[in-house]
Amino acid sequence: MFYLKFGIVLFTLLILSNSFSFVFAKSMFDFKGKSTNISPLYPHSSSKKSSGISNDYQSKGYQSKGSRSKDSQNIKYPSKIRFRYLTGTYSSDFQEATSSISSIIWDGVGIGQSVFKNKTSHPDKSVDLENTMIDLSYTFGDEYTLTLGSSAVYSGKFIGTTSDSQKYNSTNVFGYGHFSIFGVEYGIFEILLGYQYIKYAYLDLESESTAIYWSSFNDSGNLYLAGIGLAF
Repeated sequence: MFYLKFGIVLFTLLILSNSFSFVFAKSMFDFKGKSTNISPLYPHSSSKKSSGISNDYQSKGYQSKGSRSKDSQNIKYPSKIRFRYLTGTYSSDFQEATSSISSIIWDGVGIGQSVFKNKTSHPDKSVDLENTMIDLSYTFGDEYTLTLGSSAVYSGKFIGTTSDSQKYNSTNVFGYGHFSIFGVEYGIFEILLGYQYIKYAYLDLESESTAIYWSSFNDSGNLYLAGIGLAF
């Protein structure tokens, strides 16, 4: 009899437990299937909206500081052709030096020619020479310009005279130099101020005299120049 009662109680508890599990599972399924009115913390719709705002912000022409700084660094000046001529003179009691620079500049790149002349007179000797150089340069800026260039001596003529009237001649010359020019535009005209340095040497000096007074001659000089130009 005791075993019968125990079996009935155990069977009843088993039925109740299965019913409770089924009800709990169904309630959980209904809870997951229902939608709530609570918005999530980071909804996808707001991210799409914000990205759309950022795209509109950029499409209307608004730029960040970084992009603006890149645009300012990539400034492109209009292409121009410039014709320039400068000249300078230095004179003292025993020396007279002159120099001239002629050049054409297209889109910043320039090519030209310089002529440097120098005459010196001393009690023991006198020198008269002329150097011709080819110039290459580059010009920065537009209305206010800075030109930097270098020169190479490709021809020259040297005449030297000693105190006893012996003359020495040479055309074998080499040398180099550099120059800088600052320019300001006024309409199509340019006002130019420049500085030029040159170093050169003459070799194989020839003379009718058997006595060797000069075997070579080297010198250097610098001049300030002024000039005018045209810019189109």
